[in-house]
Amino acid sequence: ELGDAWIWIAFDPVNKVVIAYTIGKRKLQEARDLLHQVHDRAPEALPYFTSDELEHYVSAIREEYGVEKSFPKTGKRGRPKKPVKVVPPELVYAQVHKYREKGKVKKIEKKVIFGTEKQVYEKLREAPCSNAVNTSFVERNNLTLRQQNGRLQRKTLQFSKEKELLNSQLDLFLGIYHFIRPHRGLKRFDDKKKGMGWHDPNDGSWKDRSSLDLGRILLV
Repeated sequence: ELGDAWIWIAFDPVNKVVIAYTIGKRKLQEARDLLHQVHDRAPEALPYFTSDELEHYVSAIREEYGVEKSFPKTGKRGRPKKPVKVVPPELVYAQVHKYREKGKVKKIEKKVIFGTEKQVYEKLREAPCSNAVNTSFVERNNLTLRQQNGRLQRKTLQFSKEKELLNSQLDLFLGIYHFIRPHRGLKRFDDKKKGMGWHDPNDGSWKDRSSLDLGRILLV
């Protein structure tokens, strides 16, 4: 149906929760859809985002979390400046940049996109899961999905032929992953998750979303 498809994921590394996902091409529209889901499911939260260097995340975060800034009239001839969206100063977003030579990673650097170096340092100092800007947690989650979900495994005949079926299967898998399966990394079955809420497939809403308290979000 789609040909090659990309599964976009927003992952909370503290609670081991896939906050949102979307399936499609690696284009701006899919990034917008992913960030809209995150914002809709935790409207009061202003997460600390980290991701790889895909440029679509920058535009999607600005569009979803930005506030409109208007420019006053100057009294001069010509068209006035159009309003633009500006990211609030409290929002922090950093990217992981990997420099490769002949296909091998030679150097990894962080790049602050929104916020300041000081804000990133403070976020990392407060983080219970990592003190570095990285995407390791979401990459490890992707490996878990691939290992335990036949439809995502490479070089097999188990792949989905329709997007709707893949969506339904991922919803089922993530429901079991989040609410039934114990997580050894958390050292306990996370009771907080059971009260976190659930996704209603009939209207697409996230029930009891008020209990979602997001801190750090990893994007891929």
